[in-house]
Amino acid sequence: MKKIQLIGGAVLGIGSALTLPAQAANDTIKDLIRIMHENGQITDEQYDVLRNGIKADEEKEEADKKELVKTVEEKTNGIPKITTKGKLKFESTDGNWSFQPIGRVMWDAISVDSDGSPHEEFQGTELRRARLGFEGDIYNWGYKFEADFAKGSNVAIKDAFISYGTKIGENALGIKLGQSQIAFGFNTAASSKYMTFIDRPWYADSSLSPARESGIVAKLSNHRWSLAGSVTIGEFSGGVTEDDVDGTTYALRGTFVPFMQDKKHLLQIGAGYRHVTGNKNGFKFSQHLVAHKDHNKIKTSNSIAAADFDGIDNFEVDAVGIYGPFHALAEYNNFSADSMLTNNDIDINAYSIEAGYYLTGESMKLKHGLWDGVTPKSSIGAWQIAARYEFMNIDNNGGAGDDEASKWSIGLNYIPVKNIRLMLDYDKVTTWDQGGVDQTFEPSAIKFRAQAKW
Repeated sequence: MKKIQLIGGAVLGIGSALTLPAQAANDTIKDLIRIMHENGQITDEQYDVLRNGIKADEEKEEADKKELVKTVEEKTNGIPKITTKGKLKFESTDGNWSFQPIGRVMWDAISVDSDGSPHEEFQGTELRRARLGFEGDIYNWGYKFEADFAKGSNVAIKDAFISYGTKIGENALGIKLGQSQIAFGFNTAASSKYMTFIDRPWYADSSLSPARESGIVAKLSNHRWSLAGSVTIGEFSGGVTEDDVDGTTYALRGTFVPFMQDKKHLLQIGAGYRHVTGNKNGFKFSQHLVAHKDHNKIKTSNSIAAADFDGIDNFEVDAVGIYGPFHALAEYNNFSADSMLTNNDIDINAYSIEAGYYLTGESMKLKHGLWDGVTPKSSIGAWQIAARYEFMNIDNNGGAGDDEASKWSIGLNYIPVKNIRLMLDYDKVTTWDQGGVDQTFEPSAIKFRAQAKW
């Protein structure tokens, strides 16, 4: 018996001296006593005693682990789950509620070359967006509020809505009440956090295709198609909207994915219609040519007075293709502002075509039919090159001749980590007519952006 105790003590001493994990140490001890048994250093009876002792220790260790896990679960029951990877999100353990602070900062440096035009050039910087807000869920209900502080004391409310989501078979139904995205247009609805270029095409996020208004938006979708509709009355100004000032907007948009090998190889087709009734302010259009602070603009030479305004009809079609690191996006926008006066309508046709390629192998992502964030595949970050061509024609009908312009944009984007993006763009106008007269000037701009989101 003393011999067994001595052997057992020696074995346990060896086990305690091992710096391996517990299971690895037990396996080493088992091998040791097996070798001793095979070499005749211990009897069959001694071998069984040692082996049973190790087994009992393992069973006790497993029971202790289970008890520890149970104790931890009891102590932490009810403590919210906190996510810190790329965001700060608080969630209940049962998943029934969540809260997440959100925001973005976009700092731009701009240099405009007016090419001899009489308009003032801009060289400087701009805090383009400085948004703070929060969003979350309470069972099937959700909420979001986000405001933009980039304009100093003039704080602009962006999203402010209550939402409800549920499943209808394999399809998802979502309803938003408040101010949110109108159901119209790809380039307008795509978040500024994920755009390929610093500025959207001329027609997007403008009076030709407004981004947000206050009202109700409903969307039914699955991974291959979506159908969304909205009824809205203007964007918040002083916390209110009025039908006789902003008019009522009815919008409908659908998307379909005819080809989908996987999320990195697909084709999506979209189309939308928007109708506006009544507008106290009438209609006119003006948009910066090469940069947000550029004084050169493409604009209507004619305008429709409030008393003559008779509504807006707007159509758009778009197509998105993703094939590995390559992507292409094309969108066409047909806009008509109607006047009660003969030959006083304003018709605008515009389109843009862009293509991009990730040199480091990443792929553009779609979520809910729009661009989503890209995560770098390696420590060198994600590098993307892109080019875009856009064109706009404004037919003033009974007014002056057509207003028309075209422009090329090239860009280089760098995403060092998921939440940071650096962008460098060069925009160059190639044609520019005002009232049917060639301006001869071809403005250009070099633009840089440093962006953070959370």
